[in-house]
Amino acid sequence: MANLKDLQKQAEAENTTDEVPQQAVENYGSLAEVDTTPVTSEPIAQGVWGEIMDAAEYLPDNQTFMGLVGPEGVGKTGIVLDSLTDEEVKRGDVIFVLDFDGGGQTIRASHHRNIAKNIRVLNPNVMQTGDARDSFDYPATHRRVMNIGRTLVEWAAKPGNKPLLHSILVTGIDQWDAVASNCMFIEDLGTAPDGIGAKIKPHEQIGMRFNWQIRSTRFHQLTAISKTLMGLGVRVYWETHFKDIQDKTGAILGKKAAWEKNTNMQLNQILWFHKTKVRDENNAPTGEMRYEVEFVKCRTNPELLDQRRLIMRTKKGESPEWYGLPELQEGQV
Repeated sequence: MANLKDLQKQAEAENTTDEVPQQAVENYGSLAEVDTTPVTSEPIAQGVWGEIMDAAEYLPDNQTFMGLVGPEGVGKTGIVLDSLTDEEVKRGDVIFVLDFDGGGQTIRASHHRNIAKNIRVLNPNVMQTGDARDSFDYPATHRRVMNIGRTLVEWAAKPGNKPLLHSILVTGIDQWDAVASNCMFIEDLGTAPDGIGAKIKPHEQIGMRFNWQIRSTRFHQLTAISKTLMGLGVRVYWETHFKDIQDKTGAILGKKAAWEKNTNMQLNQILWFHKTKVRDENNAPTGEMRYEVEFVKCRTNPELLDQRRLIMRTKKGESPEWYGLPELQEGQV
């Protein structure tokens, strides 16, 4: 079908004063409605220009998004709860703990009663009700974590009269990974009624194919929230345990962090925690234990890479000696 401009040109070429056919008008509207302005790109919104210009001045001091990996009882939670300076404690700054494994509340109550008001701990898990056979409501837990995360972002962005949100610690990130997996089976795929049913492999039981990207997407919703908080000046710490790397025969080849496989790429720093039994020259145990952290990744301070720090020492018959990780207080990470 010819367009309205073509019909107009045809009439001019034939030296006729005939009007453009009525059908064309009905199809295209009147000539007065034809926009003959050259097509140009829409101008970039002024607000975006402002953001681009302001980005030149934006240079955040904080780039802490740190993974803490190690067995239980090696000081992962302790070094974070110990990271406030005396001035920050006096000012009322807050460390918030999203406590999946309960360790945050335990360490707060046992070792940090003197600054308990500076440490806020929430259990994110939502319990089932009634006669459910499973303890946790995983979809409700996921929604609760998202709600907590959005609330923390709002707090960090617009603190108002609230205290300064200094740090966020998520304990048991491996349990968050389990929440994401169970939600995939229960809510997204509908192949399981609860967390117990989610342990039955659906592709074996009912021949269903599924995409683990669903689980990864759910897991990394917390990554997005964490990075937003970091951009607002909040230090973010994720805590997890080791799990074995096995070959097809079940032989153990090594160890890795128990979190979603792409998490290493998201974090700016990763610390591994080690507990070593000290022996004498005859290889006999001395009763001393040394607790160390190893910097296995540090984008922000490459000088720390592969270095170790002694954070605690214990020996039978002696009081434990706690050193913590001064780099966290001093902002050297």
